[in-house]
Amino acid sequence: MEVKIIDIGEDYVRLVIKGEGHTYLNLLQHYLVEDEDVIVARYNIPHPLIGEPEIYIKTSGVDPLEAVKRANEKIIAACNTLLEQL
Repeated sequence: MEVKIIDIGEDYVRLVIKGEGHTYLNLLQHYLVEDEDVIVARYNIPHPLIGEPEIYIKTSGVDPLEAVKRANEKIIAACNTLLEQL
């Protein structure tokens, strides 16, 4: 996975996440939306074969990259819980 910052401000970020599809981006969006500091989290994949997935996050003033980090930590925790149950 390669992450590229397209645009960033104090309360928003637009990222391109190469090598990922709906599976990861939908999961990331899910955990971002659950975060009280996140106002908007949406992603778009222009074309499934040649498009670069892009995600936009807007927060209520919190560093948007921190929100992404927290969401990824929750994804890791959920995966670890699942692995423990197997």
